Amino acid sequence: MTHSLEHDQLPTNLSVKAMAAGSVEREVKFEYSPYFPEILKHCQASLLVSTYQAGKLLVIGCHDGKLVPSFQSFEQAMGVAAGPAGIVVGSRGLVWHLTAAHELAPQIEPLGQHDRCWLTREALSTGNIQIHEMAWCGEQLWVVNTLFSCLCTLHREFSFVPRWQPQFVSSLAAEDRCHLNGMAIRDGRPTFISAMSETDTPAGWRPTKAHSGVLLDVESGESVARGFAMPHSPRWFNDRLWVLNSGCGDLSTIDPNNGKVEPVVSLPGYTRGLAFHGQFAFVGLSKIRETAIFGGLPVQTMHDELKCGIAVIDLTTGLNVAAFQFHSGVEEIFDVQILPDTKNPVLCGPDPVKDETRTIWLVPPPAAVSGIDGRNDPPVFSRGSRSESDRALVSNSRSIHGGEAPLTVGDPPRLLQQGIALHEAGQLVEAVAAFRQAISIEPGYAEAWNNLGNVFQDLRQPDQALDCYRHTIGLRSNFVHAWRNLGYVLKEQGQIEEGIGILKQAQLIEPNDVIRYVIATSLPPVYDSMDDLHARRTQLESKVAEMVSDGLAIDIERSPAPTNFYAAYQGLNDRDLQRQLASVLRAPQPKIRRRKRPTGQRIRIGMISRHFRNHTIGRLNLGTVRHLPRDRFEVTVISVGNHDDQYARAFRDSSDHYVALPTNLSTVRAQVADLELDQLYFTDVGMDTLTYSLSMSRLAPVQCCTWGHPVTTGSPQMDWFISSRQLDSVDGASHYTERLAQTERLNVFYERPTPPRPRDREYFGLDPRRHVYLCFQTLFKFHPEFDAILFGILDRDPRAEIVLMEGQHPAWTEMLRRRFSQSLKNHANRVKFLPGQSHEDFMSLYGVANVSLDPIHFGGGNTTYEALAIGLPVITWPSEFLRCRLSYAMYRQMDLTDCIVDSTAAYIDRAVTIASNPELRAELSRKILDRSPALFEDRLAIQQLAEQLESMVVDP
Repeated sequence: MTHSLEHDQLPTNLSVKAMAAGSVEREVKFEYSPYFPEILKHCQASLLVSTYQAGKLLVIGCHDGKLVPSFQSFEQAMGVAAGPAGIVVGSRGLVWHLTAAHELAPQIEPLGQHDRCWLTREALSTGNIQIHEMAWCGEQLWVVNTLFSCLCTLHREFSFVPRWQPQFVSSLAAEDRCHLNGMAIRDGRPTFISAMSETDTPAGWRPTKAHSGVLLDVESGESVARGFAMPHSPRWFNDRLWVLNSGCGDLSTIDPNNGKVEPVVSLPGYTRGLAFHGQFAFVGLSKIRETAIFGGLPVQTMHDELKCGIAVIDLTTGLNVAAFQFHSGVEEIFDVQILPDTKNPVLCGPDPVKDETRTIWLVPPPAAVSGIDGRNDPPVFSRGSRSESDRALVSNSRSIHGGEAPLTVGDPPRLLQQGIALHEAGQLVEAVAAFRQAISIEPGYAEAWNNLGNVFQDLRQPDQALDCYRHTIGLRSNFVHAWRNLGYVLKEQGQIEEGIGILKQAQLIEPNDVIRYVIATSLPPVYDSMDDLHARRTQLESKVAEMVSDGLAIDIERSPAPTNFYAAYQGLNDRDLQRQLASVLRAPQPKIRRRKRPTGQRIRIGMISRHFRNHTIGRLNLGTVRHLPRDRFEVTVISVGNHDDQYARAFRDSSDHYVALPTNLSTVRAQVADLELDQLYFTDVGMDTLTYSLSMSRLAPVQCCTWGHPVTTGSPQMDWFISSRQLDSVDGASHYTERLAQTERLNVFYERPTPPRPRDREYFGLDPRRHVYLCFQTLFKFHPEFDAILFGILDRDPRAEIVLMEGQHPAWTEMLRRRFSQSLKNHANRVKFLPGQSHEDFMSLYGVANVSLDPIHFGGGNTTYEALAIGLPVITWPSEFLRCRLSYAMYRQMDLTDCIVDSTAAYIDRAVTIASNPELRAELSRKILDRSPALFEDRLAIQQLAEQLESMVVDP
């Protein structure tokens, strides 16, 4: 039978703050039925629930008859297993091990409410093998290794030890051939396995996933049953074999003797994650989004009714008797596990987040310290000696991973070097594990603490980075690199004066020209006022001129040069400033081969960025990679850093050659030079230190850039800046140190975004009675002169609510709030800040807005494309600089001028008129939609761009 999760069954509403993937704090809203805590109390058990999308492990316990949920952070949390040897959590590239410390439970706040405690003690690096389910068999952990289509165990000296593969899989390869995913344990050993198909080709399961699912017998290798739609979570319980037929939303039983499948209950969700206790089954439910993966499944037909949460099935009746349901913050469940004999546990994950969870320290008493050997090997996941047959098997496994050196406990210097190498290769989680292992062996290892802080910076976890740097300084007060790193992070968070003070302290320890450069160019992300902006600009120009006058020369052979990123947001001509800054940098100039290209041979062009992923730069440039004519160009995508999301994979699939480079500057410089390109195309210079530094070297005969970061590079090695006629004013050439190349149309092939899922304003916490003026931009785009426009809108329209995005750091939001309290006066309370949104929710947010406001001096680009794609009017006031002419250029390409203004008064009038007049807004929206095809999938734009690029090589 089908039993949906209706709201009247879920009267208990709660919400918590949790850090979602990417370290963006979001509110997680959920409800549960009253019977849910009663069932857990009856079972004397708690639940562990992992969610891959949100990067969380949810712990659900009970105290005094009330549900007690808590979240722990594990990047891409997938399979979970609990047993006498502890709890393990599979995450991106790591298996985390949590060991019991139950004696601590009564001492943890709130006192007396916890009965069990597990602490994260270690992690084993496996590489990203796409761990699905895991299970303890005695003291040995078995893992479903989806990437390599095998069952495996773990060993400290190897990435994994393959133990079993389906007989139809011919070799061990990182190709996800059948999407092996689930494992049932019977009599203490893996017995039944679920897979999406019986295929032996890379990702061969995808075309037939709706009907090719199979359950396999491990011992015989034969199939037990076929014909499932993406099956998961096989379990042996009460002498019966159970499975989730996920694509149908079913919990079913299977007779392993004849393969007969009996559905027990159908549920409103993609079913994945299954645990049993007594008479109850706990089933994970997920929503589905990605049609490329979930398209064609039966459950997709009720897409809008799908729920995310946990359904409780009474096995004696087959009824869905209780539910826990998420309404925001979490949209998929990966695994569900029971903690028996546990009422209200507390877990401490590897990355505690402020206000979200706690840190618990387990320390020996003083009398016991002398008897502890800090070099002793900590527990390992699997025990026992290695046989000769094991040696052969794991040797093969190592060769698959390219001969990576294993993490070796007991050797902190080696762990340090390995962590640095992993960090440079973009394997951030693995790097964290290496540094933490070094610290666990040698707690006073300052170098490891400092490097751990560096990784946390790249993981966008600045608070953890600050803690690491301060701890480093506490261990070694003259550790100059930690002082510098601490100053960098404070400065980036908006604590500009404190950050500069720390950097000056570092200069007293060891003077450094780079730090002088950083101090000279330090600017806040948000200004207090126009007076503040002008004073800081004067100081910036003075200090830069002083560096040039002093003959400062900074060697950037190995260490990248800081960028002058925030200056572009001041609304001034930065050409001379950028040229002066570039003049103090000394970059190596590798020998490059200037080949004579035979007539008719394609131009070898390399497109380089650190952001070829799900990012504004990725969205702006994927179409160029896909559609640049291959009869004239051989396209190499150079991705700095190892990215793996849908956009990164699309760049990889769409290029002729794809090169993923580490983040080590000297290595990247040499490897790019060795590509022997005819032309190197920087999509964005100035957004990160590495590509900015690369732009100072000659790595190809012709080098050009475009407006991913719309300001001149200042580099004498950059030949061309590619723009378009409408993007630059009549004297645009005076804004660049490069030669200006212009196409008639915007030089972008932008693919039209998928229409947003309809949401109401309540979903975003917005008042449906208000007029929503949306300006969902990064806060450093809010020039003080924009405040007069915001004040005018709020003053003229009493129903106006201006909706902004919270800052990357909380301090940024508070800085802007303080400014608004002065500049917007009594209207400041009608400015609402929302947390960062997923791309789908971002598009849905545009769908509930009355009008979008393009900031002055530095406007939107990607955001305007997306707004116009759904017909949302965007008010724009173009300046003389490209950085505030993108929206203007889009409108001109559409031959539409209704939303282009030329003064503060005109901006306010047009915005309020459109927001307040539904008929006018609907007419304008229809006009935008009718003319928007001129912006999207523009093959003429690619043709013009190709001609410009070709002319540069022919006549550089």
